[in-house]
Amino acid sequence: MSERGPPSSDGAAGRYAAPALEKGLDILERLSDERRPLSLGDLADALGRTRSEIFRMVAVLEARGYIEREDADRFVIADKLFRLGLNRPRHRGLVEAALPVMRGFAESTGYSCHLAVASETQMVVIARVESVSHIGFSVRIGYRQPLALTGSGHCLLAFMNPRRRSRILVAIAAEEPLRDLETLAADLDGFRAAGRVVRASRIAESVTDVSVPILSAGENGAVAALTSPHIRMRQSPTEPDALADHVAAAARQIAETIEFD
Repeated sequence: MSERGPPSSDGAAGRYAAPALEKGLDILERLSDERRPLSLGDLADALGRTRSEIFRMVAVLEARGYIEREDADRFVIADKLFRLGLNRPRHRGLVEAALPVMRGFAESTGYSCHLAVASETQMVVIARVESVSHIGFSVRIGYRQPLALTGSGHCLLAFMNPRRRSRILVAIAAEEPLRDLETLAADLDGFRAAGRVVRASRIAESVTDVSVPILSAGENGAVAALTSPHIRMRQSPTEPDALADHVAAAARQIAETIEFD
């Protein structure tokens, strides 16, 4: 009897089908794609299954903390998968190296800062340090937005490996057919030439996104973006470009500290 080697990646799912696991993953992926809580009936309709088919799976996912209940009978995805993802050696090492530098930045400038990485066509915040002053602007860990919308996202796109950037732009075009990719690409080229992103936030009024890449050695490009939301204070004002110099110094320090793959 001949031995069979491991299945190819293309045929693995078909050869080793695991219906229960696939059902659970379908539920998680559907909830992740939605911007609103879904009821059991909504999930069943979206997945082409009956309520009884997914009832037990939803109950188990809720009990294990992968989904959460809102409005009594509707569900949203929890951040447990995100927390598990942060335990990847690459992300954990990045956060461990960045946090002391980020704390020093916050203490010396009075501004908050956060660290973001690319996740498919989105940026996700994996670390943050609050401002030490009484007034400031910050975002939470796990915060997600499209790469094409945020300063952190533009920074990641502008400085990432060109091949990866091309793939992501194709995916962005598929998700957002009305997005002007030529204008976006021109903006990214400008940010890359400047070595930083300094631009008005497209999410919050009176906030300027100040973002600088954390660059890996070699040709791998940006592995993360260090961002500080700028708000101009009347007392002891700091201008965005001056803050960007501090962000750039912190980003270089992080890059020098971490051991990249």
